[in-house]
Amino acid sequence: MNYRISFIILIAILGFTSCITTSNTRSIQVEIMKPALVTMPIDIDTIAVFTRRLYLPDTTTFKYVNRNKIITDTAIHYRDLSNKCVDALANYLYDEGYFLKIVNFKDSLNYLFSQGDSLINYPELHKGLGVDAFIFLDFFELKDQLIKKSDYYTWTSILNNFPEFKSSTKLESVEAYLIWSLSFKSDTSKYIYSQPDELFYGNSVYPELFGNDLKHKVLMENTSEYLGKSFGAKLIPTWLKVSRTYYQSHNTNLLKAEKYCLNGEWLNAAEIYNRETKNKNRNIAAKAKYNMALICEMEGKLDAAIDWLVQSYSTYRFENEEHKFNCQQYINLIAMRKREVERLEKQIR
Repeated sequence: MNYRISFIILIAILGFTSCITTSNTRSIQVEIMKPALVTMPIDIDTIAVFTRRLYLPDTTTFKYVNRNKIITDTAIHYRDLSNKCVDALANYLYDEGYFLKIVNFKDSLNYLFSQGDSLINYPELHKGLGVDAFIFLDFFELKDQLIKKSDYYTWTSILNNFPEFKSSTKLESVEAYLIWSLSFKSDTSKYIYSQPDELFYGNSVYPELFGNDLKHKVLMENTSEYLGKSFGAKLIPTWLKVSRTYYQSHNTNLLKAEKYCLNGEWLNAAEIYNRETKNKNRNIAAKAKYNMALICEMEGKLDAAIDWLVQSYSTYRFENEEHKFNCQQYINLIAMRKREVERLEKQIR
């Protein structure tokens, strides 16, 4: 009887261990190059940037909400904010050095568009200004709301997604909506992109931007500059930090390989993980194979990464839905990454 009980307990422990093994996942921050939103023709060297604001006149007053009360802020002007946004875009493209020349017209040529966008002969305008591509900011609007801690329900819902603002006593919520259009020489089409965004500022993070009208203006200017830079990052290939999942283990060799990964020493980590893929402990082998997929992605070997993930799933000792999900999710991510790399090959100069 005791033997049967011990045997049942042993089976239960093994089953429990098989379940919790796959929960030993961790995230690592890595840098990858993301392709641009649009693949520009290869002969685009000179870019002109404009503020047009076709759908919202410069005379529109800036209003914000302070605890359900609408306030007009006469110190803030949409013309200034939209020009700040375009300045930030132009400066970002200039600093990145992807194009030979960036010309920032701001809103100085708005008289050209006063009769309507449909009347503009874009090929002639490209030729007249001597530039290869136009980037227009056609619409720019910010909906700003000041939220105090006493607004319990709104405050709680925001903190569920942004716990870093827990120590704040005030929050600024800024909903942004921008419309950009692009025009290329020798191309009669015009390309339109919307840029919706929602930003949050807390006085625990930016205490110097709260308290009076001047600081409120600075906050809106900072927001405008951020929006311009973030659109610039969509126009050219850009290095971005992303999260990737890997398996952690108490196995001595896997711990050593993990340190190499965290230091970005991928090839040193690969030597260890590759050996451990043959480990007689199938769970350790499955983890090592999964982590080999991460290293293959970092080394640009995407087909090999998929092969390792397929092997990892089939190696795991027990049928495990979590591990199956992890492998499938990463395979989908790698497949998407392969499409990104194809676009990058057309964009890298």
